[in-house]
Amino acid sequence: MDNNDNKLAQEIASLRKTMRVLKGPDGCPWDRAQSMDDIITYLIEESYELLQAERSGDWDGVAGELGDVFLMVIFIHELLFEKQPVSFSEIVERVHRKIVSRHPHVFGETSAANTEQSIAEWERIKKSERKGSVEESLLDDIPDHLPPLRKATAIQRRVASVGFDWPDTTGIVEKIREEIAEVEFEIKAKNTNKIKEELGDLLFTIVNLARRVNVSPESALETCSVKFIRRFNELEDSIKQAGGSLESATLEEMEHFWQKSKEKE
Repeated sequence: MDNNDNKLAQEIASLRKTMRVLKGPDGCPWDRAQSMDDIITYLIEESYELLQAERSGDWDGVAGELGDVFLMVIFIHELLFEKQPVSFSEIVERVHRKIVSRHPHVFGETSAANTEQSIAEWERIKKSERKGSVEESLLDDIPDHLPPLRKATAIQRRVASVGFDWPDTTGIVEKIREEIAEVEFEIKAKNTNKIKEELGDLLFTIVNLARRVNVSPESALETCSVKFIRRFNELEDSIKQAGGSLESATLEEMEHFWQKSKEKE
């Protein structure tokens, strides 16, 4: 073990000691009141803050947010240890074994020439690990509470791993056009329930296209949202500089300034 490893072990032990003081009888009332469910929720929030720092290119912020994520992991383990005495080293060892066993194309004798084959190999091994469990379906272990875009992606990746997939993106794009036509039809028919259903089909198919071109639908939508906010702020500033306001501006005026904000980019 080199000096860096020794320092890491010391810092983790020190952090764990601090956590136990905070959760002790003379510690912090807030820390003592937290359940595992609470801290897992905070872990999700911290993960999104980490993602935001990464997307903004704030590398010092990434380091800081990564520390917050690690703190939540340690906190969760402390709460887990109170219910089941499993050591942190055992958890790391377990996930290490899993990551090696699910990459036989790297650490074993199989091969994977691209991302799709790598994912298929991962799912094949994961399926073999589930044999003998209570699960009966390929999709049984998709978490119910995943955010919808992430859940749709997980479903599509799973079924694609057994060959239930479009041969190429052409069929997906054609399906998107088909779903748009169905949405338009139901809108004209003013069928509210069917509009919701067809919009769901459209979104699900768009997520599938994103998966096939190796784009995160969440990342793509977030990038679009940030871009929209930036352009709309410029639109609002332009209207104010012209002596007007959003409330009094016409749609034509807003569209004019919107196009101006796009031209700046």
